[in-house]
Amino acid sequence: MRRLFPAMVAACVLWAQPGASAPRSAAQAEGEIERMLEDARSFYDNLELESAEDALDRAVRLAERFNVANATVAQVYVQRGILSYVRDKDSDAAVSDFVEALRIDSRAALDPLVSTPSLERLFDDARAEARRSPRRRDPAPRDDGRDDRRPVREDPPPPREPDVRHTPPADAEAGRPLTVSIEVSDALNRDVYRVYLFYRSARNDQVQKMELAPAGRSNFSGRIPGRFVAGRRLTYYVVLEDRTGAGIGAVGSSRDPVTVAVKGDVLGDLDAMPSGSGLGGEDDDGGGGDRKYVSVAVSLGTGGGFITDLARPQNQRGANIRPGFALAPFHTLLELDFWLAERISLGAFARVQIIEFTHAEGGRFKYVAVTGTHQLILRAGGGVGRVRHLVDLEQVLDTTLEGPYFYTLGAAYTFQFNPTLGLQIVPDFIHLIGDSPSLHMDLNIGLRASF
Repeated sequence: MRRLFPAMVAACVLWAQPGASAPRSAAQAEGEIERMLEDARSFYDNLELESAEDALDRAVRLAERFNVANATVAQVYVQRGILSYVRDKDSDAAVSDFVEALRIDSRAALDPLVSTPSLERLFDDARAEARRSPRRRDPAPRDDGRDDRRPVREDPPPPREPDVRHTPPADAEAGRPLTVSIEVSDALNRDVYRVYLFYRSARNDQVQKMELAPAGRSNFSGRIPGRFVAGRRLTYYVVLEDRTGAGIGAVGSSRDPVTVAVKGDVLGDLDAMPSGSGLGGEDDDGGGGDRKYVSVAVSLGTGGGFITDLARPQNQRGANIRPGFALAPFHTLLELDFWLAERISLGAFARVQIIEFTHAEGGRFKYVAVTGTHQLILRAGGGVGRVRHLVDLEQVLDTTLEGPYFYTLGAAYTFQFNPTLGLQIVPDFIHLIGDSPSLHMDLNIGLRASF
């Protein structure tokens, strides 16, 4: 009995050794290879990558030992190539395994559930290499007993469609929105998370950025606002990103953008293409959106002007006034504009002085000379009303009223926080004409809302 127990233990140990259950024929080896492939795929899905690698390596050794070369073995090499690229970023190892898979079975393919555009490109490289250097090992005998050693003639694969398709417009009409659309292949569309359009016109040095919206199963589209379609040409490019923010496709680039000729801009001959590193040098997302039709601005300001000997004090009417520069008390400026085109508006304004109340109203013409996040708007107008200046009568302070007619010239700098709201800084020159003339300057700071 003492000798029987150790013998039973030894028998169990020998039975458990891998070599004890090793396949003894090619048919058994094929079954084991298929099982190992399924195990490797299960390990890969559960992120047990070391176990997946071990199962694939054992399957490869078994296939080489029994000279098994079938579709299952080809998939073993495909799976090992995927693992090499995903885990180790080893493109050379991945291509080598893909080439071996295609030499064994020309119909081998990537699993659609784990395929990515990068793996697709590597697999295409492997397919080309496999055609240049076919498999040197003898193929396995056919099932019907014949040994087919003649090379099999394969039809060339159909040309691969581009991942991103885009047809640039022949030209664009100045002042009118321009639609940009792209179509993405099914293989790439699975990884697309966001699509961005970067654009600018020849007379605007600010790069604009907008997100293209889905327009169907595999299309994305967006409209460049008409105010950016100006000058002689418009440049743009498109970048596709995955969920990590990495670029996975593009149309054009910052240094080689798509260029569209712009027609109908009366000031097109004044263009000068901006110099620098190209379209992609900035990350500006202001100024997008559709055309605006109405804008309202509210500003606070102060100013000063030169009064003449015709000016009269309003409280101390008999006092003498020294002509010269005099400050204008605090005022507000209210503006309402109707945009007849992307760059041109007609509107009304009211200048109201709070201290020692007085007011002036009129109409104004505006032209947007520079568009984008940083805008420059030229303005000219005229109207009726008075401007009150503060004068020192030695012992007391008094005010005068200049006017009652005037014309005004100015320029507004606007910084757009978003397509609707912007901060504006406005210096205005006002020439007051009438019974008390004056040359006057105002500085106004406020907010403008566009709709």
